[in-house]
Amino acid sequence: YQNKTKNLTKNNNSFFSPGGYDGLSLLQTVEKYDINLGRWSQMAPMLTPRSGAGCATIDHYIFACGGFDGTIHLSSVERYDSQTNQWTNVTSMSVRRCYCGSAFIRGRIAVIGGYDGTSLLDTVEVYDSDKDEWTIESQMLTPRCDSGFACVAYRQ
Repeated sequence: YQNKTKNLTKNNNSFFSPGGYDGLSLLQTVEKYDINLGRWSQMAPMLTPRSGAGCATIDHYIFACGGFDGTIHLSSVERYDSQTNQWTNVTSMSVRRCYCGSAFIRGRIAVIGGYDGTSLLDTVEVYDSDKDEWTIESQMLTPRCDSGFACVAYRQ
């Protein structure tokens, strides 16, 4: 099949593509591309089918933040443990959002913008995995969704 979304995050020597949409239904499948072996494999499925989730990595954990489950826009967040091949729920974001940008920055995950089912969002939420909590950090000047977001480098 062809996954028609662009959820993708890197963990060690692999890229993970959780969820998405195949043109007929929302997916909870997770595929892993091993850079060294040059091949894809199936991993444990997510707990909730979702498309348009923001994805980021902290250590050996992969986070799928928000998205759309076919009925509602989600604020829920799932965490994948690449060592045990299991998904668990963590604290939800305060805002429902899909097609948001997400990146790992200074030990935390930042999720920006998105769409809540009614409006484009200008909010930025940051997840602290040590505390398992989200905080609203700031607002962008322009609401946006379906945008790219990456941390290339940062200074301490």
